[in-house]
Amino acid sequence: GGDMRRKFKVQSSKFQVVGSYVIGLFLIFLLGLVIFQQYSSSFFFQKKDRVNVVFYGKDTVYYSLGKYDGVHYFISFYPDVKVKVPGGYGNYRVGGLGKLVELEKKTDIFRKTFSVTTASTVDRYFYTPSPGIYYGKEKMDEDSLSFPTYKDIFFSTSNSNVFDRAFIFLQFLGKRKRQFSEIDYKSLLGTDEEFFQDKDFAKKYQGFLYNRIYRKEKKTVQIQYEKSYKTALFISKIIEGDGIRTVDLSDTNFIKGTCEVIEDAETFSQTAKDMSGFFGCILKRGQPTSSDILMKLGSVEKEWEIL
Repeated sequence: GGDMRRKFKVQSSKFQVVGSYVIGLFLIFLLGLVIFQQYSSSFFFQKKDRVNVVFYGKDTVYYSLGKYDGVHYFISFYPDVKVKVPGGYGNYRVGGLGKLVELEKKTDIFRKTFSVTTASTVDRYFYTPSPGIYYGKEKMDEDSLSFPTYKDIFFSTSNSNVFDRAFIFLQFLGKRKRQFSEIDYKSLLGTDEEFFQDKDFAKKYQGFLYNRIYRKEKKTVQIQYEKSYKTALFISKIIEGDGIRTVDLSDTNFIKGTCEVIEDAETFSQTAKDMSGFFGCILKRGQPTSSDILMKLGSVEKEWEIL
């Protein structure tokens, strides 16, 4: 009886060792899969040749980084300048935007707001949790510009993974202020100081933030919306700012559910894939009638609503 019990204990121990070994290998495999997915989806592999990031705080700065051409831009937002906040929030001072994000618990407000404001796709945002409310009319220029620090990039709250953070850090490493050109908006502010209120901004800076890959593909886009022409117009300005041509905005009562990006192609264009990824739309094959790509806003219209 004693020998049987000892054999049983030995066998049990072996099974436990083997079980632990298998579980360990499985966990390592899962970890490797997560790391691979994050790395392959990071800026190191994205085909966009321009990366747009915002660092929010007392001195809020938008950077448009040229991955290949070495052409970089920045926009410094002073706290008292007003911006339009998508999602039906109306107009907010930049200095109060962090408090809105905290109260609503919707950090994506940063991405949407600065995308609408700059008429470009903001890829990543960085901010310190529980930001204060900032006031002031001073902004940084090319002389007073200060780059984000290692701490800002790696330890701020962000929608970036560790590989994105490393990429952005490398973009600033060794750079000098004179390598960044300022996009200045002060002369274009309206009387109520709503940023980008003036249509002259689009004329003045048209083409500055283009992605060459979209210009090369030359895809045209039709946007269908259900209620708000204004919201559809601002969405069209975002994709046009990236270099994607919008040829039509049309209203329809038959858009329900999730946003769709529809293209008639065996292999989806980079334009369609990036539009789908940025706005969170389903990518579908179909036959648009008046453009290369059809974008049915669906739920995106409410999420990006401009009052």
